[in-house]
Amino acid sequence: MNLIEFAAPTAAAFPGMTVRELFTECVKANSAVLPFQAASGKFTGRASIRHILGEVCIPEAMIEHARLLGDTITALQFPPIREKELLDMTIDEFIIEDIPTITPASPMVKALAVMQSYSTSYLFVIDDEHNYHGTLSTVSLARRFLDRNSP
Repeated sequence: MNLIEFAAPTAAAFPGMTVRELFTECVKANSAVLPFQAASGKFTGRASIRHILGEVCIPEAMIEHARLLGDTITALQFPPIREKELLDMTIDEFIIEDIPTITPASPMVKALAVMQSYSTSYLFVIDDEHNYHGTLSTVSLARRFLDRNSP
């Protein structure tokens, strides 16, 4: 079995890419994260919408105490997010260097194990020559299980 058949094709993030460009590519691919391809051509990290918004929009104390916050937080006022400034920033400072990958020839059970070890629901399918083939997700695996076992 080749995992490429399960992977959803997406673009790769690159040095100098703006947050706007990242968000656009993620929305097109219906994916919240893209692999980051360094200028050398190697995939060295990932660019995540959640990570960027968390870094820019949410104070650390709010994240630490999120479960304690009520639905009406009137005492805590933060300046509004300057959306245009955010979208015009480059993603370079937000790259997560830890990248969950798998090769196309890997068995599905390994893909699931790697997802569990990273506590994630996706992997990037990258071959030994550093060619990116798409994002493998738990949803794409579930879709395949249903396709194989439809009545």
